Amino acid sequence: MKGLLMKDFLTIKKKYGLPRIILDIAIIIALMIVLRGTGAIYISFLLIPIEVMSIIMSLATCDVQWKWGKYAISLPVTKAQIVESRYVFSLIVSGIGLLVAMVVNTITYFCFAQYSFGFYLFVAAASFSVTLLFLSVVLPSNYSFGENAGFAVMIVLVILLVALGIWSKMTNNAIMQFVVDNFDICVGIFFVAVVVIGIMSCILSVRLFRKKYI
Repeated sequence: MKGLLMKDFLTIKKKYGLPRIILDIAIIIALMIVLRGTGAIYISFLLIPIEVMSIIMSLATCDVQWKWGKYAISLPVTKAQIVESRYVFSLIVSGIGLLVAMVVNTITYFCFAQYSFGFYLFVAAASFSVTLLFLSVVLPSNYSFGENAGFAVMIVLVILLVALGIWSKMTNNAIMQFVVDNFDICVGIFFVAVVVIGIMSCILSVRLFRKKYI
C-alpha cells in the first residue's frame, strides 16, 4: 500500500505544485482580511472541503486518463488494498486540511476574535468531519459512475452546504447554538456517524471496484 500512496502523492505533486499552494494561501489571506472574524468559518466549511475534494477528484481523473485501474489490478496487491489506499490518502489530505483550519482559526482568534477560542477549535474539527463525510459520498460515486459523477456529487454537496449556511444565518445560527447547548452529545454522535459512514463508504467502493474489474 505504501507504493500506492506514493503514486498518489507524486501525482498530486506534479499536477498541483508550488503555484497552486501559493494561490491557496493568497485566497486564505484575502478571505481573512476581507471577512475578518467570520473568514475562518468560510475557509473551514467551504474552501478546505472543496480543495480536498478537488485533489481527490484530480486523482480519479488521472486514473481514468492513464487507465490506472487496469494496470493496478496486475500489481501484487488486492483490489481492496487499491481502494483502501485511496481512502487512506484522502484521510491524510483531510488531516492536512485540519491543520490548515486550525492555523487559520487560531490566527483569526488572536487577530479578529469574535468568538471564544474553543469555538474556533470546534470549527476546525467540524471542517475535518464535514470533509470526511463529503469524501465518503464522492469516492463511491467515482467507483460507480466515473469521475464526472464525482464532480457532480461534489457540486451538489457544496450547494447543500451553502444552503445550510444561509438557513442557519436566517435563523440566527440555530445550528451552532444547538451544538453549543448539546456539545458533548453532538460531538459523540457526529464522531460515530463519520466513522460508520466512512467504513460503509469504503466497503461499498471496494465492491464497486471489484465489480468493475472482475
